Amino acid sequence: MASDTDTEPGGGMPTGGLQGLFDRRLTGRSRSALLYGYLAVVFAAVLAPVIYTLPAAVGANLGALTQELYVNSIINSFRLGLTVAVVATLLTTIAARFYRYVRYKNLYILFMTLPLFVPGDTHAVAILAFAKQVGITPSFWTLVIAHVFYVFPFAFLMVLATMAGLPQNVVAAAEDLGANEFRAFFDVELPMVVDGVISGFLVSFLLSLNEAPRASVVGGRYETISGVILSIYGAVGLDPTLYALNVFMVVLALVIIAIILSLTVLRS
Repeated sequence: MASDTDTEPGGGMPTGGLQGLFDRRLTGRSRSALLYGYLAVVFAAVLAPVIYTLPAAVGANLGALTQELYVNSIINSFRLGLTVAVVATLLTTIAARFYRYVRYKNLYILFMTLPLFVPGDTHAVAILAFAKQVGITPSFWTLVIAHVFYVFPFAFLMVLATMAGLPQNVVAAAEDLGANEFRAFFDVELPMVVDGVISGFLVSFLLSLNEAPRASVVGGRYETISGVILSIYGAVGLDPTLYALNVFMVVLALVIIAIILSLTVLRS
């Protein structure tokens, strides 16, 4: 009786169906070509809207971007993003560090990523209502709290993925040599996972920079670039200046993504 992987006379296609075809054909260069081809299609689909608006952005009055409204909103966004990134990186590094001591690890990860399941506008309204109830005026710091809550799961997973690959025997060896937990962390663990920590910092900064629902509701009079873009679009519709702002934000995002890839995927 012929087996499932028998081939037709003359070295034809395997007779084991699609599974046999994938096992025999998609190996080596073919599989790599398929993977990179798929990634190229996804990347092109993501960039297509940006490429479409690029001519309009180039033809825009770039001098308008020097207006006080745009300059202040960009500065405010960078200030907010850096503050959120520092706070979120500190919190997520601590949370990822304690992951190894948790008994119910899957439940711990679920708890740490719960903000992913909360809609942005719902969360913003909830924070605003709470702030009003306790007499806090919406400001820069209420926006920092809202953004840290938003970026925390992403940065946590980034740092946790790096710490998960840390050899535990190295830490145990440092403790056996007399180092306490803090000394073992700063002298041994942190240098080995610093790429993941930096990546978590950059992801937090980028997400905060591009976040709009919470910035529009919780920030009060604190103007961010995302909020300004939405406000101008609501008032005058599509405008070449908005195209230029969008291209600027996308280019900045691509630069940060390239840095993250160089620190994580490409280096590994």
